[in-house]
Amino acid sequence: MELLHLNEHISCRTCLNCDKGANPSIEMKEAGKGILLTEQSVQHIIIFLLEGEVTYSFGMYNNRRMRSGQALYLPADYNLSYRAEAGARLLFIRLDCKLQFCDGYRLEDLVNWTLEMQAPLDMGTDSPYLLELNGALKSYADMLVYCISKELCCRYYNEMKINELLYLFGEFYPQRELGLFFSEALSRDAGFSHYVMNNYHKYHSLSELAVSMDMSLSGLEKRFRKVFNTSGYKWMNDHKAKKIYHALCAGDKSLNELRAEFGFASKASFNRYCKQHLGDPPGAIRHLNRAGYEIGNTSRKMGNYI
Repeated sequence: MELLHLNEHISCRTCLNCDKGANPSIEMKEAGKGILLTEQSVQHIIIFLLEGEVTYSFGMYNNRRMRSGQALYLPADYNLSYRAEAGARLLFIRLDCKLQFCDGYRLEDLVNWTLEMQAPLDMGTDSPYLLELNGALKSYADMLVYCISKELCCRYYNEMKINELLYLFGEFYPQRELGLFFSEALSRDAGFSHYVMNNYHKYHSLSELAVSMDMSLSGLEKRFRKVFNTSGYKWMNDHKAKKIYHALCAGDKSLNELRAEFGFASKASFNRYCKQHLGDPPGAIRHLNRAGYEIGNTSRKMGNYI
């Protein structure tokens, strides 16, 4: 079956209705065997692996496996690197919207499930962000792939499909699985958490974030404890540590470049931070990971807040 209004769609590609820019909201990607690819998550991203198997890294998760028929949730402002073990096809769905299943079923409704699951995670286990595609999501993905093959790239259509995806999650998955899958995005105050998740990386301190939100530092701390069940300082520090760990394990930048990028004034302060929050100095973390060894100190440190 072909598109019946091809001329209209062709002309649409010169206006805002087209969704084929640098980061379209829905996109198919092919990954050749052994090629390292990267993705910067400006928005929340859900990735379906339709064929093949990939090894991926982001945050504190390093060299984890994802197989065909699974979905990965990538929180906003994370760097993802992935390599296909064989030829792979991936479907990227970028969520530039509030995460909500429907008007009566909000993401915040899953908070109680995550509060019960706050025991430290074993760094050797599979990432909790992986979700098995059930029949409903497989049919959904098949329809998207078909429409992409027909070059249907209308922004309106993609917005409807993203809303449909969130609705299908709410209708066809138990709360416990959704709580694990979306755990990084969960809070009791979606507006506040949405702003924090999408903007915290722009600021070097909690004070700077407070100014950007026109809040006092004490008021921001109270809001953080209410929404994220932890202090703002610890929340920002935890996310910073995860990013540093990923950059050390999966990136190619020198230690001096990373030190400057993450705002450390000296090599000594960068070393102290990594030893305190990751268990080892940065050089050791990079060397041991690339040598294929486990970092016991790092696992114990990070197990408290991933």
